[in-house]
Formats: sequence, structure tokens, C-alpha cells
Amino acid sequence: MSNAKLVVKKPDGSLLYDTSNISYGLVKSGFLAFNSNWRRWVLRGINVDPNLASSWQESGLPGDDQFGFTIESPQSPIVFLVGRGTATGVGVSGSAKTYLYAGASAATKYYCFDLMRNDSLPSPWLKTRLQISGQITFNSNQNPMNVVASIRAPDPGPLDRFGRPAYTYVGGRNERIAFQSQSGSAIAHSLVDINLDAGTEYAAFLQWSRSCGIIDASPQAGGGGPLVYGVTEGAFGRVGGISFFFAPPGRTTQDSWPTTNTGVGYSYLNLPTTRYPSALVIKTAGLPFPFN
Repeated sequence: MSNAKLVVKKPDGSLLYDTSNISYGLVKSGFLAFNSNWRRWVLRGINVDPNLASSWQESGLPGDDQFGFTIESPQSPIVFLVGRGTATGVGVSGSAKTYLYAGASAATKYYCFDLMRNDSLPSPWLKTRLQISGQITFNSNQNPMNVVASIRAPDPGPLDRFGRPAYTYVGGRNERIAFQSQSGSAIAHSLVDINLDAGTEYAAFLQWSRSCGIIDASPQAGGGGPLVYGVTEGAFGRVGGISFFFAPPGRTTQDSWPTTNTGVGYSYLNLPTTRYPSALVIKTAGLPFPFN
């Protein structure tokens, strides 16, 4: 015997919600807040084996800033961003979890959705439950998650003379964020913009991400040799579309790179191309902000 279900459609016939499917509702929104600075890992010496964890030590210089937000007792959250941020980890303290992002700032907005659950709000509501377990499947008190698009990350950009991508995405660009002498760590981003409806603000969530190395030919403001360090992938929304990007995640390794194997600007090492992630996209219009 199957569970009863309620299906609601828009006037144009498109699906609004189906209580037989998993329903997510907005639980929190706001701006990311600075959390901590994560130092990078550097080799202990020039004659150590870089394949051994014991060969690496924490750098004495400032690393990569982490921004995040905290929610109580999450079940299976999905976080959409407006503005840059690549997920780097989750901190746990009792029943609270803090979701952390690198390459972000205090101007990055987040919209966190989670499985709909029961609540005690006094307003009128419609709630549906599974017949056997009694688990909430839909709660009209919550703003539902409405995914409007799923967009695949583009292929890598053209290769440099060493056979490495000069950009992580075709049609993309590289941006210098900070020099080593200014911030303690060299920081560059590689990104591409995907245009959607002009004037509409979107938020994006990347279901899984890739990582690779960036060969940074000019990491220091006052000169100095090339560096190689790790970057990881993220996706974010903006007014008029979404963007994919790579940025240092924090606690990445960093090492010198030979000038004889370095081009001009940047190139990317071991960028995975066998699978490509897709970003889920929502529109933020009508969603409360900030909200808790």
C-alpha cells in the first residue's frame, strides 16, 4: 500500500510541490562571518620526501581566511551562496555545526535549506507526513527550495606551452587576489561567469567539487620564484547568473616551483577532467533575508 500524496501545480502546469518527494525548506539565511585563518603546509626541508605527511609543517605566515555560519541540529543541509565561497569543512560543537568557506568574504550571502520538519509556529499551515513513520514530508510554514536550473561546470581553458590549462574553465579568467608579501600567502582565483536572466539574483550550490594545483608564476609583490599550491572548486550566484571558480581552500600545501617549467601568469596542475560537477541554482527573490 502506497502513502497518500498531495501534488500542487502552477497555472502553467509545472510542478510546485509533490509531497511524495523529499521537501527542503529554508532554515537560515544571512551573511557569512569571519571564523579563522588557516595556515598552509610547507616542506620541512629541501631533502625530504613530499609524499610523506611527516615531511610537512605548518607555515609561520598567515594563511587563508575562513568564513562561515552556524546552525543547530541540522539534518541534511544544502547551502546556496550569493558571492564567492568554496566549502572547506564543518566544525562541530555539541548539536551545532559551523559550515566554513574559503575564498569568501563578509559580503557573501548564504541560504541554508534542510529537510522539512515539524514546528510549533501558531500560523495556519499545511503539513504532510509519511503514513508509516509519521515523518514530516512537507510543511507550509517553511519557504520551499525551488531549484530552477542545474548547470555543468565548463571544460578547461586552452593549454599553455607545457600542456597545462592556463584557465580552469574555457572562456574564463584568472584574478590576482593577494601577493605573498601582503597577506602571508599568495592567492589567485580562476573563474568563469555563466549568464542567466539579467536583473535576477541567483544563488548556487555545488554538489561536489574538484581540486588541483595552481602554478603561480609571480606570487610575490617584490619578486621571488614561482609557487605551487592547492585550489578547490566552488560555485556561487550573483545578479544575472552564476559563476564557477577555484580558490585556495585553507590548510593546503605550498611549495616552490622551478622557473624552467613555468609559463607566464598561471597554469593548473592535475585538473580532473573525467567528471564534471553541476551547480544547482535557485532564485533568491521572495526568500527572507536575513532569516533564522
